[in-house]
Amino acid sequence: MTNKTRVMLVDDHTVLRAGLRALLDGQPDLTVVADAANATDAYRLAEAEQPELIVLDLSLPGGGSLALIEKLQALSSPPKVLILSMHDDPPYARAALAAGARGYVVKTISEQDLLAAIRTVCRGRLFVDLDNDELTRSVFLGPSSRPGPAGGTGAKLSDRELEVLRLLGQGHANQSVAERLELSPKTVATYRARIAEKLGLKTTADFVHYAATMGLTKELDPLQ
Repeated sequence: MTNKTRVMLVDDHTVLRAGLRALLDGQPDLTVVADAANATDAYRLAEAEQPELIVLDLSLPGGGSLALIEKLQALSSPPKVLILSMHDDPPYARAALAAGARGYVVKTISEQDLLAAIRTVCRGRLFVDLDNDELTRSVFLGPSSRPGPAGGTGAKLSDRELEVLRLLGQGHANQSVAERLELSPKTVATYRARIAEKLGLKTTADFVHYAATMGLTKELDPLQ
């Protein structure tokens, strides 16, 4: 029997959590192992249940969603985070990605597209879908104040660094990049650090934005 992906739901609306649980538990490859209504309970349950994916509302009572995403990344087995939000503003999506989320969708999304988002993020890929294509594109091609290339064209990067940047910009995690390029995760981390230093990039969102701006993500690697 195929192992099911363990999912946790975090939203302060009980009815929404119940609906999501029914949807996900009805899938052959997904199972909901816990749910929470606030950031404090969510972190405690994440430690205890070790979900592989957390579907998280960005606007929890008392706030704390962005801080929660960052805290989750420090767990021994950090879950991937997909934001399910009422906000369709690109700055919210950029902030969530910068904190460590791997996906961002709005609550108007269809059930089919939500399931696609969950499975995409579970595979280690980035998934962003706002209310229309223009808003979605602006998440990556947004404000001109975002970090840019030190030399203007990326010419200071080696061929291998460009390949690592391309995959990181598509949303692949270090482990996924390592598998595709037949490198060790430690080597990929070294390349990532070099790229960050050369281009002035800091967060995952910075890598995604820069790679998209340079046209490095036009041809996407197939999902595995």
